[in-house]
Amino acid sequence: MKFWQCLAMLDMDELPTLAKHAEDLGFEGITLGEHLITFAEQYEHYDYSKNSQIRWYPETHWPEPWVQIGALSQVTTTLKFLNTLYVLPLRDPCHAAKLISTAANLCNGRLILGAGIGWQKSEFELVNQNFHNRGKRCDEMLEVMKKLWTGDSVTYDGDYYQFPALQMSPALKHELPICIGGFSEAALKRAARNDGWVGAQHEMDDIEKLIPALRHFREQAGLPWDSFDIALGLYDNSEANLERCRELGVTMLYREAFCDENGMASTMTLDEKLRDMEHFAKAHIQR
Repeated sequence: MKFWQCLAMLDMDELPTLAKHAEDLGFEGITLGEHLITFAEQYEHYDYSKNSQIRWYPETHWPEPWVQIGALSQVTTTLKFLNTLYVLPLRDPCHAAKLISTAANLCNGRLILGAGIGWQKSEFELVNQNFHNRGKRCDEMLEVMKKLWTGDSVTYDGDYYQFPALQMSPALKHELPICIGGFSEAALKRAARNDGWVGAQHEMDDIEKLIPALRHFREQAGLPWDSFDIALGLYDNSEANLERCRELGVTMLYREAFCDENGMASTMTLDEKLRDMEHFAKAHIQR
């Protein structure tokens, strides 16, 4: 199990310094989030916090993920990148494939695609995308993108996407693992068919239920468990919890974003964030 640092919900000017610091401290990678916009009033239930409310402010930064990953790849050499999560059905598959493959090639094999289907209906309505068929469209998008990334002449004839023979260049230079986020049975099955699952921040009781379900769906898909990645965060990073995560098969344990006592996006200074990362690294990585 390797340790990662979440760098979502931060001032984008701080990201290069924090990414390089994470690499120097021995973190395997960083996770980066994304949202198109923040509505003045939240209508939808948010599944990734204890109180079902979003954890950021209207002024919280959400840079375009592939631009920031491409930029951060140029100030690091070994650090890996995982986006948590890129909402595929908000986009056109060809445009998404181009953005992702460009960032992946700039990273030289250091990118893991974290994909989800989204939770905010109002965000889908804003960009004129169907919210209700987003899961099925996501499945087709993954098929389309994998074809396009070969760099060969390809066709596709699905329920939602169709195109004649065409080619996208350049091809992917390196393997691009695809990890899927979400907690529904459909999301867990989608993850099991791909390369891994991305969780949120969890209590151990949740993990004890989710990981056996993932293992079951992976076996149903006829795919090996030992090549399956699991990325998640913990509310309590006790040694007992960390060891149990290792036993269950967690491969990437990420520290959650810098947050205040209420779980909201932090107002810590850059220096405080750097010191906080150093403290964790000394306790868990540099031993």
